Amino acid sequence: MLPGREEFGGAAINLHREALAAGVEITTRSRLDATMIRAMDPDVVVLATGARPYWPLLEVLGDPVVVDAWQVLRGSTLPAGHVVVADWRGDWIGIGVARLLRARGHRVTLCVNGYAAGETLQQYVRDAMLAALSRERVSVMGLVRLFGVDEDSVYLQHELTEERVVVNEVSALVLACGHEAVSELRNELDGGDLELVSVGDCVTPRSVEEAVLEGLVAASAF
Repeated sequence: MLPGREEFGGAAINLHREALAAGVEITTRSRLDATMIRAMDPDVVVLATGARPYWPLLEVLGDPVVVDAWQVLRGSTLPAGHVVVADWRGDWIGIGVARLLRARGHRVTLCVNGYAAGETLQQYVRDAMLAALSRERVSVMGLVRLFGVDEDSVYLQHELTEERVVVNEVSALVLACGHEAVSELRNELDGGDLELVSVGDCVTPRSVEEAVLEGLVAASAF
């Protein structure tokens, strides 16, 4: 759903097709708990419960509009005006959300902890993304760490000088601050007689390539 990542959906489509071809029974729109899983009496439970957006502790004054990148993609409407995207990871998400909001007509400032936006991406990919940010007139502010927000300003600290940096005339703050593992189901099932295997983001947030490899290794072991 992010600009420049349209082909990424193909990974899920291909894996879904392979699973169906292998005869896997797939049930969607269902939430499982430990009691339901134990009632199925499985030999092995492979957990791939994913991750959720991480929200850092912030100093908040008043009632500012603060959402995370997932909420933007799921349709949250932001007030018109200047939006700050706080990017902790320096990956696709901060850049992609900034570009998406710019395409929706917002003035956007992308604030990153690292030296440059997209710092963790491969060089050829990062160069293309930085060029897109420049063409689309997205402002980029590097080496700043988010620590606070109020109804019209975002407060950051420079990573090297530790000086305060304030971005004014802000209508909304979008968090792209990484993810945390969704591990509640694993915790519920731990300590029982079920054999458990965890793969993907529920171990710790990672790339799709790593998650798919872990799934393959887990399946190959049985």
